[in-house]
Amino acid sequence: MLLLGCFLVLSLFAAQLVRLQGLDAASVSAAALDGRLAVRSIPAERGTITDVNGEPLAISSERRRVVADPTLVVDYTLKDDEGEIVAEGFAAAAQVVSEVTGADRGTLLEKLENPEGDQYAILLPDVSPQTWQELRQRNVRGLSAESFMRRDYPLGEAAAPLLGWVGAGGLPAGGIELVKDQMLTGTPGEAVYEQGRDGEMITTGLYEEEPAQPGEDVRLSIDADLQWYAFDALRTRVKEAGALRGYAVVQEVETGRIVALANYPTFDPAEPSQTSEEMRNAAIEDVYEPGSTAKLITAAAALEEGIVERDTPVEVPVSLPRAGRAFRDVEPHPILHLTFAGVIARSSNMGTILAAEELGDQRLYDWIRRFGLGTPVGHGLPGESAGLVPEPGGTIWSATTPYTMMFGQGLSGSFLQQVGVFQSIANDGVRLTPSFVQGTVDAEGRYTETTVPEGTRVVSEGTAQTLTEIMQQIPATGGTAPLAAVDGYHVAGKTSTADRIDEKTGRYSGVTSSFIGFAPAEDPKYVVGVAVQRPTKVSRFGGVISGPVFASIMRYALQKEGVEPASTPPLTLELEYDPGARAPGEPSGVTLGDIAVKDEGTP
Repeated sequence: MLLLGCFLVLSLFAAQLVRLQGLDAASVSAAALDGRLAVRSIPAERGTITDVNGEPLAISSERRRVVADPTLVVDYTLKDDEGEIVAEGFAAAAQVVSEVTGADRGTLLEKLENPEGDQYAILLPDVSPQTWQELRQRNVRGLSAESFMRRDYPLGEAAAPLLGWVGAGGLPAGGIELVKDQMLTGTPGEAVYEQGRDGEMITTGLYEEEPAQPGEDVRLSIDADLQWYAFDALRTRVKEAGALRGYAVVQEVETGRIVALANYPTFDPAEPSQTSEEMRNAAIEDVYEPGSTAKLITAAAALEEGIVERDTPVEVPVSLPRAGRAFRDVEPHPILHLTFAGVIARSSNMGTILAAEELGDQRLYDWIRRFGLGTPVGHGLPGESAGLVPEPGGTIWSATTPYTMMFGQGLSGSFLQQVGVFQSIANDGVRLTPSFVQGTVDAEGRYTETTVPEGTRVVSEGTAQTLTEIMQQIPATGGTAPLAAVDGYHVAGKTSTADRIDEKTGRYSGVTSSFIGFAPAEDPKYVVGVAVQRPTKVSRFGGVISGPVFASIMRYALQKEGVEPASTPPLTLELEYDPGARAPGEPSGVTLGDIAVKDEGTP
């Protein structure tokens, strides 16, 4: 009976084995395999952002996040070469990790004792794959690694506002990173593998992988060397001047492409968790009253409409009553006898009004809009403002508005809008939309260059040439910005010292000191603009504060490009005239200044 009973039980076992290993082998094996399978996401490499020469400005690198399961680590034992137990549990794991990585042992121990979850503790948020392999070879029970891609920025804070950054959650914020995110973002892959009881991969088991597809590369028109040089020069000047902030830009005249765009102060894009008011592109987002650089628009309109010519005499009085207000120049002076070229070169507010008031309100407004103020530039970066140009007869239009607008007060715009005015003149009167992207490179390495958009003619070539001749007198001994001169090259440019609105009080406080110009004047290659907000030291005038920075950046850009110095002396114009020496047949007393004398004292 006992033998029969044993035989019966063993027969049942045998039948079950036949069923499992014979009849149901495939399904049982599949169920067991499913229990051992794990799926790991393979991060896709984000596309690289490079400068115009292919130098990386933003690049992704593969990194590891070392994590621990405290419920497994607690059973780990560290032994020496003789097999003696040195440490156990959390203390043992912390000691090994500290030896391999150099991390603080006490900090590691605290993270194991106070994990983020019951089975999850981040020991090291960012280590190299090589470091993880060294740690993995120590066979610490319960340790594993998570792969991720870290974004690095070789130029650091010098290009941060332009490039933007990738935040802690892997999401882009600001700049090129944001606007080109769809192009830069790749497609993640997936790995399926067998794992053991402790979560380690079974090397001889099943492994299937769908590779990740990297994102496309974006090549900017930015020159990395010039970008750093402009940033460093701007940073130095903002500190010297005790200023609030500053911006500098270098633009190609014939393409509109931006070669450098710098802000100071700025931020570190490698710190994804930071929050700061300065994590923005102030050169694009700030809107301010441009001041005398906008006189270039007024001058262009007066020339184009035939109201004045380059040598038209303008008698500039001591004060100029208009709309119930007495307008004056920045520095007091007696009656001046200037040519129209002298009015612009000496940056006379009253002279500008006298030369251009015949335009009238509507024509003045139309010319300002024609040069791009009051309309978004269209470069595609986030945070752009259209600025504010009051409309004639509108709610914020007053009797003095047209007069103040003639010399750049009472209207506002962005720094790039102001630079665009000078690019239009340098480009023979054709305005181009500024751009930052030179081209793209797909996953197969095929490069596609972006096309240069067609420009919009703003003024005639003749007017542009006349303004260029006039502006060559400004960075010269008789002009307002001799410090903006570049040795060996002919430079055309304009200063500005504009009252600025305090963001907190809404009242005028301090000035915006700027200089914008282009060179070589006879065949312009670059427009360079520098603006410093609220300087408190050195000076307040644009020619003194921003002129030297302009000269330094322009000199570097021209020499880096290999532009030959000028072989002829600079152009010299007559900026003043003798009121007693009129040309034969010229009617007596017909100068623009006579109108001012006649109106003296009139409300």
